[in-house]
Amino acid sequence: MRQGERVSAQPNMLLPYVPIRPNHAAKDTAADVGDLWRIIVRRRGTVLFTTAIFLLGALLYSLLAAPLFSATSQLLIDPRNRQVVSRDLNDSAVAPDGGVTVVESQVKVIESDSVLLRAIAETGLEDDPEFGAPTRGLVQETVQGLQTALFGSREVERNRRTLALLKLRRKLAVKRADKVFVVDVIVTVSDPDKAARIVNAIAKAYLADQAEARSNAANRASGELRGRLDSLRTDVNAAETRLEAFKAANGLIASSGRLVSEQQLTDSNARLIAARNRIAETKSKLQDLQGVRGAAFDTSALPEAIQSPTIERLRSQYSELASKEGDLRTQMGARHPYMAAIRTQMSDVKRLIDTELVRITKAAEIELQRAQAAEKLLKANLTELRTESVQTSKATVQLRELESSVQASRSIYDTYLVRSREIAEQANIDTANTRVITWAQPPEERSWPLRGLILSAGLMAGLGIGVGLAMVREYARPALLSRRQCERLLGAPVLATLPRSLNPHDPACQKEAIVALDTLRSQFRPPNGVERALVVVVVASIGDAGEQRSVIDVLSGTAAARGDRVLVVEADLNADDLGKGGLLEVLRGEMSLYAAITTNPATGARWLGIGNGDKPVSGAFDRANVEQFFDHVGGRFDLVLVNGGILPANTRIASVVGSADRLLVVARAGRTLQADLTDLDRVASAMGRAAFGAVLVDDRVRTR
Repeated sequence: MRQGERVSAQPNMLLPYVPIRPNHAAKDTAADVGDLWRIIVRRRGTVLFTTAIFLLGALLYSLLAAPLFSATSQLLIDPRNRQVVSRDLNDSAVAPDGGVTVVESQVKVIESDSVLLRAIAETGLEDDPEFGAPTRGLVQETVQGLQTALFGSREVERNRRTLALLKLRRKLAVKRADKVFVVDVIVTVSDPDKAARIVNAIAKAYLADQAEARSNAANRASGELRGRLDSLRTDVNAAETRLEAFKAANGLIASSGRLVSEQQLTDSNARLIAARNRIAETKSKLQDLQGVRGAAFDTSALPEAIQSPTIERLRSQYSELASKEGDLRTQMGARHPYMAAIRTQMSDVKRLIDTELVRITKAAEIELQRAQAAEKLLKANLTELRTESVQTSKATVQLRELESSVQASRSIYDTYLVRSREIAEQANIDTANTRVITWAQPPEERSWPLRGLILSAGLMAGLGIGVGLAMVREYARPALLSRRQCERLLGAPVLATLPRSLNPHDPACQKEAIVALDTLRSQFRPPNGVERALVVVVVASIGDAGEQRSVIDVLSGTAAARGDRVLVVEADLNADDLGKGGLLEVLRGEMSLYAAITTNPATGARWLGIGNGDKPVSGAFDRANVEQFFDHVGGRFDLVLVNGGILPANTRIASVVGSADRLLVVARAGRTLQADLTDLDRVASAMGRAAFGAVLVDDRVRTR
């Protein structure tokens, strides 16, 4: 229904149910950031109660929870293995990612079942009640005996080990900080000594597991190589057998790594060359001998070929005789007898030299003949060997292939044999570059519960959940939070925003009241063109009756201070201060207006009470009576403020609302429910007067 429209209503008739106007919102759940604090303050009971519950629970938990202690051991895992031998089984090079993947993999190894089961066996956690073992007692021993009888001791032991493993996993934490290769192993249990013992056992189990894994890998690789060696040995023997059989079949006999035929061909060729050299030397010697025979004899000019010891001796004798001959010729003359003897001796020596030269020449001729015969034989033998070499060339090609096959098989076999022995020796060497840099010590302080942390967490959780519950409750029954929501729900502007104090003498309240009064008077045209007072009905929703009366006092006091003649009329039939004379009596004609009104000393405005509500009021609020009353007071006052009370509960004044000029709604931000405000607007529209505006009481407005 549009603002300003009136609906005729018959007196003494109950108002029917009117649905919410479609152009008005029934609920506005949108809130600004500043409105959240208002919601929290409004729902502070829920927030404080929830926070107190959580704080109490956190305090009880911190006092009653069993203390836990955490022990830590640090392991340095270097991804580069120690280079013990040059051909190590494990690669010592660093991966492109710096070895982070290797270290992360080792973290998973520490958490593996094999490592944890070693630690469980060493520390005896299977019998620890904290890790799932039954406590000692008659009932527990009886139950354990029944389980052993039904399932067997081995199955019961396996179940206990599995339970201890699950418990240990929950109490274990393996962490690695960024950019480091140090791994922290943390165990949290109820006893500090036990925590340190378990952590150290896990560290030892990890080192032992790594050593065993490397040893097993080396033994497995060595075993696989040994298994392969048998096959390789068989292949080598088969290749050598084929080679020897081929040699025997083709007559390819080798000596010192070479075929005999090849050696013979080479040796024969060398002997032939030597024979030819000998022939050349013999011919040269013979030519020299033949050249010196019968020629002038000069002992110093004899070739080396005929310088035999005999000739040298004879040449020496001949030289001595020649020297004597010269001396005697000088001393005795040429005809001396000694000279003839000397000459005879010299002739004999020369003859002997010639005889020796003849003998040497014949020997050289015989030697030349022998050398030529040997050359002939060697040449024939070489020709025969060459013929045989051509015939065996094809077999030699296949022989080389067989020899290459044997050599390859032998090389592979030797490589596998050496590598197998190296790996077998490496099984006894631990190349892992891992060490414990910090052994766990029993902690002095408990790690849980941390009372400060728990209480802080309880406080934060309580506040968070309390605020959440407050928001949920607010969403279920949202209150009016802001000026925007009030205008949207009523479809009318907020004329003034007053502080909570609502003091008529406060300048801030007066300033806002002046704006509201001027807005109420704007565009006001009295009916029938007759000058009369502006009639404003001030109403409120459930819970805002106190603010409503205070707002009326502020408006009336401000108007009176400006010199206006103001009349405040009480029309709230549910008020507790019903008097003996008032509006009801004036409407019935039982009392005059001037006899019923009084002056409010606080505001300076005139005041008319509701009157005696014990009598029936249906006839008093007849539409004609109400309009006549407003016409009567309209000519004597400038402003008439009617207190309509809680309008949804004061529907009998429908004629008053319908006859008034303005309807002013009073609401309080943070307390007035949106549903109540919407219901008030619906009732007012049904009475024929939609809200002209609203006055919003807001705690956030400061007074001067």
